[in-house]
Amino acid sequence: METSKKNTPGPVVIGVISVLVLLIIFYFVLVTFFPELFNSLNLGEAQPVK
Repeated sequence: METSKKNTPGPVVIGVISVLVLLIIFYFVLVTFFPELFNSLNLGEAQPVK
């Protein structure tokens, strides 16, 4: 029987995906415990032309 080589992602790809997952979890923790941090952000709402 031949040994099957699986196409596994490189360590850089795994690192980037894990960093993205950690950033998303960190964002949700900040929103949960400190909602006032994100209330003052500019949402890009349309302003009337003067």
